[in-house]
Amino acid sequence: MNIIIDKIISNLLVTTTYFIIALFWLYCFNNFEVQIQLLLFNFPYGIFVLSFLFFGNKVILGLLLANICIYFFSLNYDFVLPFKDYFIISFIQLVCMPITLFALEKFNFTVGIGKNYKLDKTNIYHVLLICFLSAILNFILNIFYDLFFISQVNFLLFSVGCFFGSVVLIVLIKLLVNSPYMLKKKFKIFT
Repeated sequence: MNIIIDKIISNLLVTTTYFIIALFWLYCFNNFEVQIQLLLFNFPYGIFVLSFLFFGNKVILGLLLANICIYFFSLNYDFVLPFKDYFIISFIQLVCMPITLFALEKFNFTVGIGKNYKLDKTNIYHVLLICFLSAILNFILNIFYDLFFISQVNFLLFSVGCFFGSVVLIVLIKLLVNSPYMLKKKFKIFT
């Protein structure tokens, strides 16, 4: 019973978080006329990275549901999606993290928490390395997709944007989470 509740709560958390970040990103994309620059900061990709690092493959359905909700929300509220083949590119983004983690495991780079793991998912440098590797895989998979179908997306710009957006989002979350400790430490020094 606890496993089912855990899956439901983790999927609900990931779906809600991705939906909010993606809506914010699309709102900025549509309203501020900065489409090319905003592709350089694909913040929702950071949610993919963090979701798979901390919840594993059990959040795939939540992320799929979030992408479907974004699509229908964009239709109802006249948001223009950044690419015409939204579902395919979103699916490519979705599979990048599990494939990256699987490849790291096959090369004996275990991902977890603690000194027993080569890549500690609580170490921000390791998380950024994983972001970089998944962004490279995203670029490769998008290039393969572009070989067979015509797409209107500059995949180099988009993949770089996935990496930069992930980095900015993860660093901001890290600062937000650690800011109470930093403030407490700073005020402790002055007292």
